[in-house]
Amino acid sequence: MKTRDILKSASANLVRNKTRSILTMIAIFIGAFTITLVGGLNTGVNNYIYQELENAGGEDLFLIFPEELMGFGMGSEPALYNPEAPVEGMDLEAIGEIDGIEQIEKLVDLSVNYIVGPSNVEYVLPIMTSVDTLIIQLEIGDQLDLQTTDFEILLAPEYVEVLGFSSNEDAIGSIVTIAVSNVFGEQQILEATIVGVRESSFIQNGASLVNDALANEIHSINEEGLPEAMQGQVLGVSAQLYPNNTQDQMTDIREELAELGYVGQTLEDQLGMFVVIVNAITGVLIMFAAISLLAASFGIINTLYMSVQERTREVGLMKAMGLSRSRVFRIFSWEATLIGFFGSLLGVLGAMGVGSVINQVAADSFLEGLPGLTLIQFSVSTVVVIMLIVMLIAFLAGTLPARRAAKLNPIDSLRYE
Repeated sequence: MKTRDILKSASANLVRNKTRSILTMIAIFIGAFTITLVGGLNTGVNNYIYQELENAGGEDLFLIFPEELMGFGMGSEPALYNPEAPVEGMDLEAIGEIDGIEQIEKLVDLSVNYIVGPSNVEYVLPIMTSVDTLIIQLEIGDQLDLQTTDFEILLAPEYVEVLGFSSNEDAIGSIVTIAVSNVFGEQQILEATIVGVRESSFIQNGASLVNDALANEIHSINEEGLPEAMQGQVLGVSAQLYPNNTQDQMTDIREELAELGYVGQTLEDQLGMFVVIVNAITGVLIMFAAISLLAASFGIINTLYMSVQERTREVGLMKAMGLSRSRVFRIFSWEATLIGFFGSLLGVLGAMGVGSVINQVAADSFLEGLPGLTLIQFSVSTVVVIMLIVMLIAFLAGTLPARRAAKLNPIDSLRYE
């Protein structure tokens, strides 16, 4: 009996007991459907996060902050307050001398009272300074010019309509008014040109960005009236690393920073928590799906055991006609594999169909503000691997009843009632 004949016989036997076969396939379908859909969710979210990192162009960007601000919250305790400790800024000279760091820029705290546009309504404005190596994805317009003395702002998309602009295009080139106060509450009014509207993103999400000229002016106003010892304080440092630093070099840089009392993070480190959370959630869901596949494997065993019992005389006749044990084993193991194949195929196709619907609904509703995020993505290689794993599980489940069929004595089988 050729392999083609064995497959034909196995398929015919599944059709003969189609109700039982379909019920067993449904159990396989549920597990394959869940694993494929959850795996697609994991792929979609992770791809978006790494795409944001790649688009930002900040692979060599290293953000450095004082250890007392960043060194707790993950199991360690916050530092104790020491009223006698001197008020000191970050040691920029020492940071710049660390081997592997090419150049550094100060990150200062910028406080703005409000922003006003054509609507003449005052809105709170969170802002941040931009960095040379960080490329912000834009809806429209240009990146900030960090060399000019003109005041420029890259506006967050949430502000376009409320400030009174009819569209993103209408906002480009327009002047907005920004109110800034010193420590005495005295306000000064600055005017800045909108050079672009940024896309919604995980990176600096919700904040508008300003160029160096505007940032320095705002910071200067904020510090007016402060004691000299408290001026020039920085929140952190943006460091440009040498390209292609090895893992050992990064470890050395982090250790030298720790000796100075600082913590360094790449953009990938900052977004890494999102990846960990997504992987943890999808991992739990996949575990539940794996349990359903385990339950389905017992269904396959039960189905084939019943099939062996019902076809005992048929097996005895095949063996009496010279069919070997191995070929009998292959007939029943192929039946199990076919159940796994059809169940996983339907599960994968069902997941892809549901995934496309979810993507459409998400893009039109709660993910409307995150262009470029395809919530659920499927890759051919992942789908094939899932199907192969399910078929392997089905094959292994079918080996027990297949071995029993292969060991049947032909004489006893022919007498079986």
